[in-house]
Amino acid sequence: MFSEKVKQILALLETSSADIARISDCDKSHISRMVSGARKPKVNGAAAWRLVNGLYLAADEKGRTNKLCEIIRCESDCYAEEIKAHLMKWLYDGEETEAAKPQSPADKTPYRAFGEKLGAAMELTGLSNIRMGKLLNIDPSYISRFRSGLRSPKANPKMMSDICVTLTERAASHGKLSALARLTGSEAGVHTDRESVSEAVYEWLYSTERTDDTPLVQGLIDQIGSFSADIIKPPLSFEEAADEDIISEDISAYYGTSGLRRAVIRFLGNVFRRGEKELYLYSDQNMDWMTGDPYFRAKWASLMILCVTNGTKISIIHNINRDLSEMTDAIKSWLPLYPSGMIKSYYCRLRAGERFSTTLFLCPGYACISGSNAAGTENEKGMYRFDTDSSQLTAYKNTYNELLDHSGELARTYLADYIEGTDGYDDLPLSVISYTLSLATMPEDTLLSILDRSGKDIAERTRITELHKKLSCLTEHHALDGSLHEFAPLPADEELFGGRVIADIPGCSLSYTPKEYADHIRNIISFLENYTNYRFFIVPEAPFEEISIIVSERSVAVTRRKAPYVTILFEHPDLCRAFSAYTERIGEQYKQDKLTVRHRLEQYL
Repeated sequence: MFSEKVKQILALLETSSADIARISDCDKSHISRMVSGARKPKVNGAAAWRLVNGLYLAADEKGRTNKLCEIIRCESDCYAEEIKAHLMKWLYDGEETEAAKPQSPADKTPYRAFGEKLGAAMELTGLSNIRMGKLLNIDPSYISRFRSGLRSPKANPKMMSDICVTLTERAASHGKLSALARLTGSEAGVHTDRESVSEAVYEWLYSTERTDDTPLVQGLIDQIGSFSADIIKPPLSFEEAADEDIISEDISAYYGTSGLRRAVIRFLGNVFRRGEKELYLYSDQNMDWMTGDPYFRAKWASLMILCVTNGTKISIIHNINRDLSEMTDAIKSWLPLYPSGMIKSYYCRLRAGERFSTTLFLCPGYACISGSNAAGTENEKGMYRFDTDSSQLTAYKNTYNELLDHSGELARTYLADYIEGTDGYDDLPLSVISYTLSLATMPEDTLLSILDRSGKDIAERTRITELHKKLSCLTEHHALDGSLHEFAPLPADEELFGGRVIADIPGCSLSYTPKEYADHIRNIISFLENYTNYRFFIVPEAPFEEISIIVSERSVAVTRRKAPYVTILFEHPDLCRAFSAYTERIGEQYKQDKLTVRHRLEQYL
């Protein structure tokens, strides 16, 4: 009877014993034996509860929880644990059962993740988030995000070390060095001096962290979020950056690093002075010529900023050959100029050679700096041409276009609405991470209610409502035909009733009223009930402040919700994979069944 009932549930869910094993995290053969009748686990035993949990979660994944409740004769508005208890009772055909019990500490692998370990060490040493933040000289909210698993300090090696030292010193001052050593799993009798314990803490905290690209993702988003509205300010004036004797030169060849630097100052100085409108840049030679001298770097940066603010559009093909770290470094080096909307960046799919290095800095209406040198000889023996003949510039432009034909866009900047960057997602799985409920799931009446208080003119209101329609259609399309996962925190009552919960409306900084927030929550609940492929993940706090991220397998859109308003779209496959892995990790940590999520959301109605 037991095995027949298990088979009945599997048929209802159109799933297999292998899927149940995956969901319940147990051996496939164990589930297969239960289905075949070769094994009947003890009622209320650990194996029985793993099976029940797997069946319930499979029903949740398939959107068939109501059907499951009908079979086991359970009210569909029960809580998850109540449904599981009914399922256990139904499977065992009336045998005496008890309500599901929470997993005992002995059954749980202790402190598997960095956040759990950090929290345990802080509790042992009596450190609050605020006190830890003061000792590390960082905002306590970062400590909170570390403990919740939303962030990792791996993007900052110094912070990783400082955390260990701080915990060790705190333990030493409170006579708990031995206790801290034991917490890390050190055997009794090992050295408990500060240095040894600090090393043990470091190994314990970070050894189980995945070898993934989460720190690179977080570092990139942090830098996008750190823009200020007046970010584009040249460190030097034009006169300080471009010596008159250099920009007035009339020579055709420059030699070595010093010559290339001089040619670049002449080139950029005249591009700015002439008001040229286009620049095309490529170089696969070592960048020491630019970064090796801080004063020259300041001149270069000043002239680049002056060109951009003067209306010069820049296309740059980055030399990216090795890894994701190299890619993010290339992006971050140009990020301060992205809010201007004047930068187009590409990556070349062709691999660079190892025998020669090439540099090509082109202004089609003025001049071109070009160099092709044996790799490693550029500093002293390299030669760079400075050509101004129009026929030569045409030839250089043709060469650059050949590279562009073999390049993909690395980062694309939108100064308007990020919906422009999400066209073509089709039926790919889509994940949205935000600091608040998304505009896409906001009811139209709620949006209009908020806009009535905004003071926006008719044109701006029309722009926002049109954006809302596009996002709503995109959301419904993915919830129906693809896969849509949303991640957002829920506010405390004091935030909501204190008017501090910001709505996700571009160009506005307006808060929800409690009624408006309830209406938005009600619409999310409706999505959960009507769309099998829609999931809402409740995270304890926003991973990033006033940043929204849309992630698919083909592109990633990172949008600032504060001035300067900008969306940066990334399409490099490796970068998309890194962002997808980041969202999957958060999803694994905070996934709950739809019924539990619905009950948590209903608290706001």
